[in-house]
Amino acid sequence: MVIAYVTQSARVALPRMPEQPGRRPRPDNRRDREDDAAFKALRDKLSGVLRRLPDLERRVLELRMGLVDGNPHKPGEVANRLGMTIPEVKRIEARAFERIREVGPLKGLEKFLPR
Repeated sequence: MVIAYVTQSARVALPRMPEQPGRRPRPDNRRDREDDAAFKALRDKLSGVLRRLPDLERRVLELRMGLVDGNPHKPGEVANRLGMTIPEVKRIEARAFERIREVGPLKGLEKFLPR
C-alpha cells in the first residue's frame, strides 16, 4: 500500500508499513522531521546549482519553477514581472538549463528524482 501526502509544495509518495501486532506505528512528528530534513537537503542542493547562474537566469528559473513562492509562473507572468517579452523569458530559461547541463551532472540531486 502507498500513501501520498503533500510536503512543502511537493507531492511525495511513501510506502506504508503493514500493521503488525505488537508493533507501535512511528509517530508522525518523526516523519515530519525526516521530510523537513529531505526538503532542506534538496533546497540546499538546488540553491548551490542556482548560485552558479547569472542573476537574470536564476531569477527567471526561480519564478518559472515556483521556487520563490511555491507557484510556478507562466512565461507571460514572468515577462510582465521582469519587464521583458515572452520569447526573451523562454530564451533565458533555455540558456539557464543549458548552462546547468554544461557545468556538470547534478550530483546529489539524483536521489530526489523519481525512478
